[in-house]
Amino acid sequence: MARIVKASSSAVSECAKVLESGGIVAYPTETVYGLGVDATNPKALKSLFAVKERDMTKPSSVAVSGIEKAKEIAIFNQTAEKLAMRFLPGPMTLVVRAILPMPLISLNGKIGIRIPSNDFSNKLLRQFPRPITATSANISGQGSVTRASDLHSKIIDSVDVVVDSQESKYGQGSTVVEVLDSRVKILREGAIASEEIENILNAKTE
Repeated sequence: MARIVKASSSAVSECAKVLESGGIVAYPTETVYGLGVDATNPKALKSLFAVKERDMTKPSSVAVSGIEKAKEIAIFNQTAEKLAMRFLPGPMTLVVRAILPMPLISLNGKIGIRIPSNDFSNKLLRQFPRPITATSANISGQGSVTRASDLHSKIIDSVDVVVDSQESKYGQGSTVVEVLDSRVKILREGAIASEEIENILNAKTE
């Protein structure tokens, strides 16, 4: 069963150690609770997918501390840069081209990137040196949660640490936007409305 800890500096360090050892943490974001493992650790990724009962053909998005970290694993064209500058850190997942094939976190050359604005997750990502998974902390097919107290019992029983924090700022998932070449496609509307995205894309550069 998970150790449940309040969000704090010591909890950041504890979660970083768990990730380093190949463990799983349930952590808060500004949208919904996420399940984090070291996204470069194949064994940890397989454990994560088993906990979520997730199809191995459905990759997980990843969270990083900032745009420069994101550019180490993904390609940001001018449009992706424009969206990132306006909405990140924040409740958007940008699906862009991956630099290298990475099983379980990229598919067909694409990867989902999150840069959370939540204070705890932001500190964790700055302390842990590699990307972590940003998949929602639920059993596949079930709803996402915004409070630690609402986590499924299997999640609590299967992960190493649960970070108990205030309810998320937005109370819903991130908006997922795919940016490939000149094409922009909203795959899921969430905390950011499609109209906001369209306004930024259509805005003229002064």
